[in-house]
This record gives sequence, C-alpha cells and structure tokens, in this order.
Amino acid sequence: MSLRLKDLTLFEQVVLALSLVAISVLLIDPFMLERARALPPDVRAFFRHITDIGKSNWMLIPTGTAVAIAIVLRRNHVGFRNSAAYGLIASTIGFVFVSVGGAGLIANLLKNIIGRARPKLFDTVGPYAFEPFAFDPDFASIPSGHATNIFALATVLAILWPRGRVLLYTVAVWIAASRVLIGAHYFTDAVLGAILGTVIPYIVRDRFAARRWLFECTPDGGYKIRGARTQAWLGWPEPLRSAWHGPVLFGNSGRKSGEMSGN
Repeated sequence: MSLRLKDLTLFEQVVLALSLVAISVLLIDPFMLERARALPPDVRAFFRHITDIGKSNWMLIPTGTAVAIAIVLRRNHVGFRNSAAYGLIASTIGFVFVSVGGAGLIANLLKNIIGRARPKLFDTVGPYAFEPFAFDPDFASIPSGHATNIFALATVLAILWPRGRVLLYTVAVWIAASRVLIGAHYFTDAVLGAILGTVIPYIVRDRFAARRWLFECTPDGGYKIRGARTQAWLGWPEPLRSAWHGPVLFGNSGRKSGEMSGN
C-alpha cells in the first residue's frame, strides 16, 4: 500500500519536515555553499544583477498605492457598475499586497527569532551557528526573505492566472537560487522561504473567499474568481471557470481537495 503525505498525522508531518530540514542543514548547505563559491566570477555577477528582483519594495509600494487609488475612485464615482469595477480592482491588488506583505512580514519575524548566521560567517562560525532573537542582519539567514517574496508573488499571480504558473514558478526558482549562488543564503534558507511564500497566499485566498472578496467558494470545496468576465480576462480555461482547487498542501485524507490543513 502506498503512503501519501496527506495520510500522515500532523505530528508525523512535522517530524518528517524537521528531519528533512536537519539533513539539509547538516549535509546540503555546506556542499551548496562550496559549489557556489566555485562558480566563475561572471556567473556570480549575473546572479547578483537579478537577485534584487526578490525585494518586496517594488511589489508592495505600487500595489499599496493602487489599492488606495481604487478605494478613493470607488467612493467618488457614483453608480453600481463603477463601484463594482473599482471594488474588483481594489480586491485584486489587495490580494497581491496582503499575500506578499504578509509572507514577507512573517519571514522577517522568523529570521530574527531563529537567528541563523549567514553564509558569510561560515569560515568563522560554520553553518550551524544560531543566535535566537539577535535582531542582527548577520544572524538573519533563515528563511530567505527574497525567496519568500518572489514565491509569494508567483503564487498570487498563478492563482489569478493559472495558465502562467509554469513560467511564474520558473522565474521564482531562479531568483530564489540566486540567493544561494551569490552566497547570501544557504540552500535550506531559500527552500523554506519558497515554502512559506507559497503557503501564505493560499491562506489569504481562503480568507478572501470566505468573505467573497474577489474569490468565492464552490460546493465541491474549490474556489473561483468572481465574475465570468474577470475569469475570461485573466485567461482562465473553460473547465477552470466553475472551480479550481489549487494544490493540496499538508492535507489529511478526509479533506476536500481544495482545503488546506489548519483552515
């Protein structure tokens, strides 16, 4: 009989996850740092040029401004159609803002609480040095904030535009990998940041759907974006317009396929 992740209890999933993290810290992180340091200077320079795409500033400042403008326009333009249009714009951009901003905030809190030393201190303290609650940039390695931000953005856009998810996640993987290849983070830091950035938007989506903000739940446990015109504009394939579940993350066997554990 095959064993699936969703068949495990929450405790078993946590033990498995912590074991994988420990193995990565002990074996994979030192190896990946050594390989990154051996890269040609031109390759490292290329990744330094693209790595800042993972910063949250260019994601949050425009989206926050756009939400504020949409809210103001919604209040000032009389008429149900205008109000509904600006409300849709505000909720869509708000979904991006809350998802990316929330994931980034959690990542910053975790990295300062955990206090893992960055790879630049590898030669002095090694990969296993932790100073919890240090609130020192040199001890704020895990999870990677850049990886968290770019995966949160990729996940948000993939939820809105399912057809583009392969391209979006490909870009996200390269940006997250750049943090490892330039020696700013360990491999484990980037992986945990990617996981965090992927999970948070789905939690936000579920909260939005419960309030019928942009999304709405369907009887089969999935969700859909409200409005056929919006679905068509975003290029949703016809079979997905009735409902799309998204990935199952750490669910138990009794759950509907669109639900996540903990919700």
